[in-house]
Amino acid sequence: MTKEEREELIQQKENLKLLFEFHSGNRVIKGDPEFEQHINDILDMIAEIEEKLKE
Repeated sequence: MTKEEREELIQQKENLKLLFEFHSGNRVIKGDPEFEQHINDILDMIAEIEEKLKE
């Protein structure tokens, strides 16, 4: 992985964290199942990026 690719993944991870904080704090999505799925998707993407960064 190049330095640029690593920096891009780190930036994506930070953006996802901000998105998570926004949605969990403001509860933009009102439907519970839809909200939970969206939050789980964000957390899954963060976990995937963390795994890539460990390689």
